[in-house]
Amino acid sequence: MEFKYFVIFLSVACIIFLYFLSSLSQPIEIYLEDISNYEGKQIIINGIVTEYRTTTYGGQIIEIRDISNTNSSHVVVYVEGETTVEYGDIIQAEGLVQRYKEDWEVVVDDSRYVKIIEKWSNITFPLWQLALNPDKYLGMNVNVSGIVERDYDSYFYLIDSGGDYSVAVYYDSSQFKNFSEGDSVSVGARFVYDTSTFRYTLRTNENCHNINVFERED
Repeated sequence: MEFKYFVIFLSVACIIFLYFLSSLSQPIEIYLEDISNYEGKQIIINGIVTEYRTTTYGGQIIEIRDISNTNSSHVVVYVEGETTVEYGDIIQAEGLVQRYKEDWEVVVDDSRYVKIIEKWSNITFPLWQLALNPDKYLGMNVNVSGIVERDYDSYFYLIDSGGDYSVAVYYDSSQFKNFSEGDSVSVGARFVYDTSTFRYTLRTNENCHNINVFERED
């Protein structure tokens, strides 16, 4: 009888020990600014996509920054294979931390370990938020709401309801002409700085960009 209980105890102890070992091997979620402390370790990291490109070897390089934008931390994520990420997406990546030249990067050996937490196109914010935080959104896809004003052949001005903030929206008139002056719209576009005019602008020059009408004013 005592031997029976000893076997049960030993089995439970083995299960607990194996669970403990598995917990140690699980990747931990870290902040971008702490990545230098985890060289050679498997981690999980979150960030906003600021750049992405495909390499000649079929892999993908994704640059992400801190979600809160409270610091300037940027990390490169190298993915074996391609993903469907876009500028402005919030993603989560699981991979190995290593040093590449002078930079830290996370190497992901399978694109399945890169998850899109939130698409940029699912978030619409007021124009003042873009105007007051231009550095936060520069170079990224954004979805901004406002009112169409002064519509020209290739661009119009998007203003807020109070007329306090505005931004020029450049578009292809053969592709986007589902709106009129005075319409309330959401604009999904790339937020860039125009060096010729020294102004921030929105440009709808990618397939994922759009101009959607909320309502029409009679």
